[in-house]
Amino acid sequence: MKKLNKILALALCSGAMLTTQSCSEDFLDVDHYDVLSSDYMTSSDANFEDGVRSCYANMNQLINEDIMKPWLWLSGHTTMDTQATGWDKAWMSQGWQSDQKEMYDEWKRLYDGISLCNNMLKLCDEQEKETDATISKEMIAHARAEARAMRGFYYFLLAETWGNVPILKVGQEFTDDYSDNGGESGNAIAVLDEIISDLTYAADNLDWKPYQDQYGRATKGMAKAFLAEAYLWKAYRQGNASGSDENVTAAKKQLEEIINSGTYELQKSFTTLFDPLAWNKESIWEEVVDEGDKSNQWSFHTNAHGWTDNYAANPNGNGGWGTLYLSWEWYTCFEKGDKRRDGSACTSEILNFGSFTDRITGEALETAAKSDNCYGKNPYIDDVKTADKQKHYHCNTGGDRAPNVFSIKWWRTGKNTWWSNIWSPVHIYWKRYADVLLTYAECCFRTGDESTGWNYVNQIRERAFGQLEDGSEADLTKQYGQYYADYAKAESGNAGIYDISHFTDADGNLVYPIPFGSNGNTAPVAKDYYETVKSKLGFKIDTWQVALIQERRKEFNAEWVLGPSLHRMGVLGDHIDCNYPIDNTAVADLTDYPWTPRTYTYDENKMDFPIPATELLRNPNLTQNKAYR
Repeated sequence: MKKLNKILALALCSGAMLTTQSCSEDFLDVDHYDVLSSDYMTSSDANFEDGVRSCYANMNQLINEDIMKPWLWLSGHTTMDTQATGWDKAWMSQGWQSDQKEMYDEWKRLYDGISLCNNMLKLCDEQEKETDATISKEMIAHARAEARAMRGFYYFLLAETWGNVPILKVGQEFTDDYSDNGGESGNAIAVLDEIISDLTYAADNLDWKPYQDQYGRATKGMAKAFLAEAYLWKAYRQGNASGSDENVTAAKKQLEEIINSGTYELQKSFTTLFDPLAWNKESIWEEVVDEGDKSNQWSFHTNAHGWTDNYAANPNGNGGWGTLYLSWEWYTCFEKGDKRRDGSACTSEILNFGSFTDRITGEALETAAKSDNCYGKNPYIDDVKTADKQKHYHCNTGGDRAPNVFSIKWWRTGKNTWWSNIWSPVHIYWKRYADVLLTYAECCFRTGDESTGWNYVNQIRERAFGQLEDGSEADLTKQYGQYYADYAKAESGNAGIYDISHFTDADGNLVYPIPFGSNGNTAPVAKDYYETVKSKLGFKIDTWQVALIQERRKEFNAEWVLGPSLHRMGVLGDHIDCNYPIDNTAVADLTDYPWTPRTYTYDENKMDFPIPATELLRNPNLTQNKAYR
């Protein structure tokens, strides 16, 4: 079965058959792609299929060798749950600027992708009109559906990031005068209508299974999942972030069809979602970044190597530049028995816990913070190096202070230096079934069906507490544990870190780094628990909104759906105010202090990011978003 990394390779190969034509000083400064040879593309269905694959070439690209930017920033840093040092830390305080290169690079990447899709759609139109066309009607129909799915996806990322963006139609050039974003009145609704049209067409014309079993291609499930989000964004843009209207009803219908299709299901174990085995049934759409046999070659410093080595590893001794830390506020928000924390993060040891208490339970923070599996170690390598001999809540990164909490979603395995051997395949989940279930729960709450809403929240929580693992421990260990045992054997000479005994019991039997099973833990009833959370943290919003804030934080930390979902729900400000209350603690005093300083006041308007300054200079028809004028 062909996986996504294979598909992306094909997409890039087909991209080589396209010629790049820079628009120079004209308006949108994006690469414009033209088909090198219409005779080649239209000579057979197989060659036409190369053009379809090219629509995927811009799903992701390295920006300064960093495929985490800007989506980690946009989704994680805006919530303060992911944290950074250096110039990245401005993204934790709404301090981003329109002239940042990464902002423009992302804008450019997405419009490049739209251009590729438009060229494919134009070719479909031309072939359909040809009386002696060589391309079959079936191939034309499929090509159009995938191209519109991908165009809708690119527009969706633009719409949730900037709100007001230009619409580029088939046959139109970037130099056309149409290229504006609606001026003072804004273009946000018109763009969402384009997305809804594209994704509706794709959903109606694609199958639940990917074309030719090539996982990574757009499917009916992918189209419906993003279509539901587009409807909810439209409700938000029309001033309805939490109530019911026709958009919410339409979103709920799409999500119901995904659930009722039987195509997807929750992975039994949350902790295995980021293991090397890709495309489990929870995966609606993802990219797999895999170095293959080039994982130890510095010259091939891209993809999984660049991601894991430079940006997602423990930056304080295990390599990394400081793009990804996790906050103690996030780390301590979990209930006892919730296995998502152990499956997502690890910490350094703390020598001075002080007299701090957990904000929800009131217990000593030392008790709340310690875990058998992720406190003081990465359970997948049984080691967390630190440059500081004295271990603290925050490490000194050369002027900044960063929390000693590190993601192991992206950093499963690795040696202790970023120039050496790391091989850890990375799953970029653009859409997981868990996200569909929580979004469906939201729609149920908004349409008055509270009991169903709480039912789906509780389903997510049952998995979180290991209850779906019960009875399947041996099978899960056999399926997911062998990789780590084999890796330990292969790397056993590297400073003794990868020790096979870490992955076997006293009798030499295979074990998984984080024990499977609930160990008798059950998830407290969500509604009752979040009533307590609401009271303790001072939320003024409905209990179901508190539940979805907290469940999304626990489920999707450092994934691409967190920040935009809280923004669209209209609760990102509530999250910031209650989970990160104003705190004027000086940076120099953070060493033995757990909480995150916050001095800025959240501004909802700033969440429509600034139109890149470069584009404003090139295109006089563009109007900057109002928070940045």
